[in-house]
Amino acid sequence: MMKKLRRSALLVIFLLPAITLMSQQAVQNDWENELVIGINKESPRAHAIHYATIKEASEDVRLHSPYLLDLNGTWRFNWVKHPDLRPMDFYKMDYDVSYWDDIEVPSNWQMKGYGKPIYTNVRYPFAKNPPFVMGETPDNFTNNELPNPVGSYRKEFVLPAEWDGKEIFIHFAGVKSAFYIWVNGEKVGYSQGSMTPAEFDITQYVTPGKNMVAVEVYRWSDGSYLEDQDFWRLSGIYRDVYLYATPKIHLWDFSLKTTFNEDYSAANLNVDLDLRNFGSSGTAVCDIYLAEFGKKIESGDLILSVPAVLPSDAKDLRASDSYEVANPRLWSAEIPNLYQVILVLKDENNTITEVLSTPFGFREIKIADQQLWVNGKSVLLKGVNRHEHDPYTGRHVSLESMWRDIELFKQFNVNTVRTCHYPDHPDFYKLCDIHGIYVIDEANIESHGMGYEAASLGHAVSWEKAHVDRVVSMVERDKNHPSIIIWSLGNEAGPGVNFEACTAAIKERDQERPVHYERYNEIADIESTMYPKVEWMDKTGAKDNPKPFIMCEYAHAMGNSVGNLQEYWDVIEKHPRLIGGCIWDWVDQGLAKPIPGNENEYFFAYGGDYGDRPTDWNFCINGLTTPDRQVTAKMEEMKKVYQYVGFKADDLLPGKVEIKNKYQFFNLNKFKLSWELECNGSVIQAGELEALDLDPGNSKEITIPFTKPELVAGGEYFLKILFSLKTEEQWARPGHVLAWEQFQVPYDTPALTDLASEDLPPLSMKESDSEVLVKGKNFTVTFNKKVGTITQLKYYNTAIIETAKEAIEPVKPETELIHWPEAQESSIGGPMLNIFRAPTDNDFIFGYGPGPRWVKQQLYDLDTEVISFEVQLNEDNTVAIATDVKSTSPTGYAVSTQTNFTIYGDGTIEVNNIINPDNTGRWYLAKIGFLMHLPEGFENVNYFGAGPHENYPDRNRSAAISKYSTTVDDMFESYVRPQDCGNRTAVRWASVTNHSGVGLLIKAKNHMNFSALHYTPLDLHKANHPYELTKRKSTILTVDMNQCGLGGGSCGPPPMKRYILPAEESEFSYSIQPWLRSW
Repeated sequence: MMKKLRRSALLVIFLLPAITLMSQQAVQNDWENELVIGINKESPRAHAIHYATIKEASEDVRLHSPYLLDLNGTWRFNWVKHPDLRPMDFYKMDYDVSYWDDIEVPSNWQMKGYGKPIYTNVRYPFAKNPPFVMGETPDNFTNNELPNPVGSYRKEFVLPAEWDGKEIFIHFAGVKSAFYIWVNGEKVGYSQGSMTPAEFDITQYVTPGKNMVAVEVYRWSDGSYLEDQDFWRLSGIYRDVYLYATPKIHLWDFSLKTTFNEDYSAANLNVDLDLRNFGSSGTAVCDIYLAEFGKKIESGDLILSVPAVLPSDAKDLRASDSYEVANPRLWSAEIPNLYQVILVLKDENNTITEVLSTPFGFREIKIADQQLWVNGKSVLLKGVNRHEHDPYTGRHVSLESMWRDIELFKQFNVNTVRTCHYPDHPDFYKLCDIHGIYVIDEANIESHGMGYEAASLGHAVSWEKAHVDRVVSMVERDKNHPSIIIWSLGNEAGPGVNFEACTAAIKERDQERPVHYERYNEIADIESTMYPKVEWMDKTGAKDNPKPFIMCEYAHAMGNSVGNLQEYWDVIEKHPRLIGGCIWDWVDQGLAKPIPGNENEYFFAYGGDYGDRPTDWNFCINGLTTPDRQVTAKMEEMKKVYQYVGFKADDLLPGKVEIKNKYQFFNLNKFKLSWELECNGSVIQAGELEALDLDPGNSKEITIPFTKPELVAGGEYFLKILFSLKTEEQWARPGHVLAWEQFQVPYDTPALTDLASEDLPPLSMKESDSEVLVKGKNFTVTFNKKVGTITQLKYYNTAIIETAKEAIEPVKPETELIHWPEAQESSIGGPMLNIFRAPTDNDFIFGYGPGPRWVKQQLYDLDTEVISFEVQLNEDNTVAIATDVKSTSPTGYAVSTQTNFTIYGDGTIEVNNIINPDNTGRWYLAKIGFLMHLPEGFENVNYFGAGPHENYPDRNRSAAISKYSTTVDDMFESYVRPQDCGNRTAVRWASVTNHSGVGLLIKAKNHMNFSALHYTPLDLHKANHPYELTKRKSTILTVDMNQCGLGGGSCGPPPMKRYILPAEESEFSYSIQPWLRSW
């Protein structure tokens, strides 16, 4: 496939300077002229397929139409680096393309091995000089190697004989970024604006039988200035291509709108029809049927017959009518009652000439009292931003992939999607109509690289036509979808008169749906911004402003992230003016790329992995879900925060719980209501209640009928209440939980009583100049005085902690200090002080966050100096060891730790620490805790704490307190860029055992964080991709007093103050105990 890249390589090298000069001197190209956005293109219209019968239209399966010829599939393809190298005459019928490659359409040619994908966020990949794209770029730019590739496509097709006498159109659903088209050697036209269709009337160019279409696609055009979205820059015919045939008099476009009476008991369906006549004068009638979606169309479903008289060669003749519908079933995201409208065009002989169909929903959108209303109900938008992305096919997204996204939206309580930052494939909207997702439909406009000041293209009058065309193309294509409730003018394209013109163009066509445009709120009906702080949102919500407010982007989900999501929604639900937000963003934009040296396995690549420049590296990896749509802990947190049931328990002992229905249209009797009572993580009582009859917006107190159990000493009791599906939905099975809450039952449980140390098995102690060895029944523990911690621990004659000899040799002879990287590599058993985590993406905050400070201070690289080491065998049959250890990084950052170890006869080791970090500079730490190395074979993990998934101090609302069983392998989260992972919060105890059930148990005096991985924090920090990690045989156990929250700092606020871990004196106590079995 790559042979085309090598062919004539030397010629290209010598010709490029001359080619560039020639291009600059040539007349202005169509594809470098902002005033040329299309040649011979048809006007935009509502997406619909033309069928021959009502049955075909009601089924609406595109390939079943006899009036559609699918051109998807194999095309002949040629690729060159520069426009001047393209095959100039390839469109001619006698041009030989037999030596060309085959390529599948739709596709992006970079995903087929031609050229390079480029990922950049803001900076243009070409020289910035609008409207030109062929200027000189810096030496490292990919454009120097690939200035402006051109893909030449050819395909032959046979025109169906029954299409004789009909008008023939060709439809391109999406081509990036600009293209010319020829049919049978004749030039038809040109198009740019790559996210909405381009249609051409090719009737005069086709002939009966075999025909040929040729398409010439340019990677860059002046349109690329308006397509500076934060995504992979990919090219080609990436959406569907087909031909369709219409009668001479045909229905070109139609618009469906509704108006309601005050109580929504009646609605007027207002129909506008745009007809065309390509022949002699004539008459036509359009019969309009309305039926529930999915049901067979009957004669009684006919609601209107709209006549029309058309002069010869008439275009855009408007015919209108309306019909009153009694008691329509209303559409909303919660209850997506859907109808199907069938439009049947008949000629003067009452013969059906074409049939069109569309899903349709009766719903009303309005803004009033600072809120957004759907069908008279104030709604909150629990949203995500969604790029069209597939890790294997790039911008070409299959129907199956679209459905997987919808399925996950519904399962995880997402009710809104913003089509960032362009209109999506038409099929996606239909899925939203059917299954119930609100859509913020966004125009294909982003010129972020031009900035927001005078250079912004929003100010340039010559660019008005290009701006307005993109907005109008979106509105006209998508206007009949009930799921679309907001139009968005684009994203990060600055202010200016061009956006005023865009708003005016929308209002001319649609007065109902509100207009959104981030940052330039004066011309919008809804105000918005990106990535505000919670505190700022609280103030904004209290403002006396008639416009509702939405966070069009927030909770930047890059890597291990989505901290303090609950705090955002506490504020949103506090202020009626705040109508929600859309998390950035839905899917990690990783592309599947073979692992170097192993072509049979893939990793997910990000910017720079293809040698692409300029690049913003892994800034495209900011999804809630993985590139291949796997569920993540971030999604679990979103699901919990977005849930539609509120719970409050102020009087829990008698089982009283207040339930609030946060749905707008559902009664909670739709769901199964169940409960569980746990003691120390084990279910001891459970039951199911009658379905709760609770209307939207209302609250009710219920009683959970658990009985007071016989209390266990030291027991913790938790009540969990769950709402789950009673019946199967297309997107989930019965039993799928959509809302839950957990409360700790405040029982006055008796305290645990420990055996007196004198009653435990006896201890013996042996001390030398370098070590202390303590023995008891079934255990031995060795402390090294140079290290100040445990170097060997055995339970039941099994080594639990072990240290290689070289690890405690003085690797710095001049100081006799233990060097931390050497200790990690050589496995000092521990516990060893650890204040470093592999920085998360949010820890970087564009290089200004705490992560770079932690790395710059080399907190992963501590020299350990034992200031004092004291040991005593006590009369109460315990051994006490007191250490004072100073840990210092190469940059001089120091932490002092005073630790008291108390060893008991049953093998328990109490560890009480006072940690004093340097607080110079008033910065905060990643974590305060300790790290232990366990030998090979310790794989099984059990714990009592928050789970079952990974969780952090500001992202654990979705993690219930219970007892969980997992493995060290499963605790690792394979982020596209490795970083800290696997943490669990609110942990009471955790055990790690081998296959025989022997191991240790760590028990916190209060609560702790912990993780168990096969990687050290430094391992994770050093790797750029998971395949670069070398899995250790040992298990790295981290036990932390606490760690810093995640926040949203990769593009937004850092962790909230309450989740920051200041560098100040801390106390942390836990115990290490023998563990003989797993539960």
